[in-house]
Amino acid sequence: MQRKFLSKMDRAFVEELRANTRDKGAYMKLSVLILLDMDKSYAEIAEILGLGQGTVSNCRQKFEQDGLEKYLDRHYVPYSGRLTEDQLAQLEDVVSQGLYTSTVAVQTFIAQTFDVAYSTSAVRAILRKLNFVYKKTMSVPGKADVVEQAAFLAQLEPFLEEIDQQSEVVYFLDAVHPQYNTRPNYAWIKRGEQKPVATTACRRHLNLHGALNAHHPQEIIIQEVERVNSLSTIALLEQLIAVNPDKTAIYLVADNASYYHGEAVRAWLAQHSHVTLIHLPPYSPNLNLIERLWKFMRRRVIDLNFYPSFKLFRAAVQDFFSNIRQYKTELQSLMQHNFQRLPVLEQI
Repeated sequence: MQRKFLSKMDRAFVEELRANTRDKGAYMKLSVLILLDMDKSYAEIAEILGLGQGTVSNCRQKFEQDGLEKYLDRHYVPYSGRLTEDQLAQLEDVVSQGLYTSTVAVQTFIAQTFDVAYSTSAVRAILRKLNFVYKKTMSVPGKADVVEQAAFLAQLEPFLEEIDQQSEVVYFLDAVHPQYNTRPNYAWIKRGEQKPVATTACRRHLNLHGALNAHHPQEIIIQEVERVNSLSTIALLEQLIAVNPDKTAIYLVADNASYYHGEAVRAWLAQHSHVTLIHLPPYSPNLNLIERLWKFMRRRVIDLNFYPSFKLFRAAVQDFFSNIRQYKTELQSLMQHNFQRLPVLEQI
């Protein structure tokens, strides 16, 4: 079998560099190497790239005489070798355990640790090869007790599985305050261009108190109130009883907001023994299913949508909840009982 022009590792490296360069000259030089490795003739390469055959010949001659480092060093940080498999494994472990917010930070680590210089585009290619992607970090409650959450889930998950839905029902409760303003978000936009989105300077918001059926998420109760407090909580509980007249037990999962602990609420619960309020561990929005509904509502109604008046904004929010059943399929997928388990946070 005829030996290839490039080694397998060099071919992969050159392809990664070409995929990430924005320099036209560098792209051409790298393309010449790839096409030579494909056993293309000078004439074929010249026609494909729009170059002269002499230029193709000079590229090959320079590469064979000087090697990849000098062939590339006009367009890249001088190539000073490549990371070994052990070094790549070490790099993967370091980036996984740490928090590197820029390619330059990884580039600096490689240079200082391994004495190997890569361009930022080459570093990005290496990171992709190691299965890293550049994306938003995941926000988690900094004060949450991971052990306490795990213990709570150990009881909640089997409870949700074993409940008798004929005679019992579980709701997740929470309040939300959607603000009358457009929220900037990600969208596909032409490189180098901006996508303006109209916003308002208004700080007005709605006060919503809601309950979501844990097993039938399209079954919700949403009350717009002047203020979320013990009185609004009792009003919500009264409505839950009214829509569940045949249930012998109603379980309500809620956070530790003061209006769920108030004296009036405790007195009401004492008079309705078939209603049980289950409090989530402190700082545990990730365990409250209805939080997913709020996020879904924001994506559908608020993000990137401009309303000329607060009246129209309010109507849009109300319309979303009034027609919630049209999202039944999405909600059933979104509201599965696969609760987010928090990682143990370490100091970085």
